[in-house]
Amino acid sequence: MVRNGGFGQIMEEGDSPGFFKILRREDLSSQLIRMIPHDIIRSISDDSSSFKMVLKVPWGSSWTVKISKNPSFHYMEDDGWNQFVNDNVLGENEYLTFTHEGNMRFNVNIYEPDGKEMLKPRESATIASSMNKREQRERVNKHVKEEIVSSSESSYYSIKRAQGKKQEPNLGKKKAEESKKNKKSMKKKKKVDNDLEEGTSSLVPEFSITIRKSHLVFLGVPKVFVEMHMAKKTKWFKIRPEGKDSWDVLFLVTDAQSRFSAGWSRLSRELGLVVGD
Repeated sequence: MVRNGGFGQIMEEGDSPGFFKILRREDLSSQLIRMIPHDIIRSISDDSSSFKMVLKVPWGSSWTVKISKNPSFHYMEDDGWNQFVNDNVLGENEYLTFTHEGNMRFNVNIYEPDGKEMLKPRESATIASSMNKREQRERVNKHVKEEIVSSSESSYYSIKRAQGKKQEPNLGKKKAEESKKNKKSMKKKKKVDNDLEEGTSSLVPEFSITIRKSHLVFLGVPKVFVEMHMAKKTKWFKIRPEGKDSWDVLFLVTDAQSRFSAGWSRLSRELGLVVGD
């Protein structure tokens, strides 16, 4: 039987009370979406209730979430809830059922927008972090130096071999062309190196965005930017703010929106992001 309970709908099935939630993008971290229906709290006896609950999914993983109370209702604290949401890459229009199995342990079943139940963790690419500008610069510099050294050595030994032989009439012309070619190559490599040092926009695409409340949980990437610059598959990136440590963040690709998901809320919390940044 299902009874209305606001954001936390009540389900009664035998001796295992439960509730369900339908996730909305704008409410993923709100107190209302984290609310535990009053009837659920009331149905749990005093000797088994605590200020923590355990959420367990079908493949065996579990999360411990603290419980708090405002004047109107009990709710899951945002740290534990956001960790659960991010680790399972949950999003728009997904449907969750919570069934109490005793001692504040809840079995959680997750259903995707098409109604299919999640029976294993979502697939994600092996962490293949995007290189930061310094790593790009070091790699290109190494490649440039190898090419220059190789080209210089080749020119040097070619000249030495020519000196030990009878010079041909067109040797001077060949040496001039070779020298010109080497200078042109070195000039081109120097330009690439300078571009990387300066961080030109042609090599480092970027976008700007003003932080809203939902961006503290996940960050939607503008569609045009995704189409022009991002891989069209879910994968992990390493995000390194200037002068800070790096964070591993999942870039989740969906039909509705591509976004930085798992790991993003931790990044935003530890960086101290606030609405309006």
